[in-house]
Amino acid sequence: MIQPRPFHEWHEDHGDVIWWLWPIEQAPWIGTPLDIGRTVSFDVTVQIGIDAYEIPPQKAGDTGGWPWKDADDETEARLFWTPLPECIAIDEAIRDYIRGGPDPLKEVSPAATIDVGAVAVDMVIASLSRAQVSLLTSLSRRGEHWAYPVKVRGDGLQTCMALVKRGIIEGDPYRPFQDRRRGFVRLTAFGIALRDIIWERTKP
Repeated sequence: MIQPRPFHEWHEDHGDVIWWLWPIEQAPWIGTPLDIGRTVSFDVTVQIGIDAYEIPPQKAGDTGGWPWKDADDETEARLFWTPLPECIAIDEAIRDYIRGGPDPLKEVSPAATIDVGAVAVDMVIASLSRAQVSLLTSLSRRGEHWAYPVKVRGDGLQTCMALVKRGIIEGDPYRPFQDRRRGFVRLTAFGIALRDIIWERTKP
């Protein structure tokens, strides 16, 4: 399974991708945040008897384009993307279907044995700062929240907010907070899975 990546990790070099708004309640959207829609207009002519009257062009509104151009931070934190399917692989699969089986002369590519999901997770972990990894590995479960030790009031909050933007920690209405000794956050489902993987890799 390909690991979805948060909105802020996309850049124009990735091109068109598949966009998912979590929780998934509607079909995904394909494109880029740079896509610009267009306004559809049409001319209306009203004829009464032998007289014809032209009405100024009517605008039907914008069509196409990036659907989350007015999204707030909370919505963007729930926005994830996955790469488009490999077109060459799909083309080959269709050929195999029409042929009635795989090409017996085709060699198996070494890339076909790579776990794409594991590679995506490794990329996310590699992109985390040392402070972000340290905070995630220090978390312990406290009911619906996860707690981390606080030595100085305010310590770690900036790191938490960076992880909120990446969709790893939940934002409003579950914004990270602290008391005198601990900080508290709520991890997203993605954040819990990522924290468990990092913890397994870094434990003694």
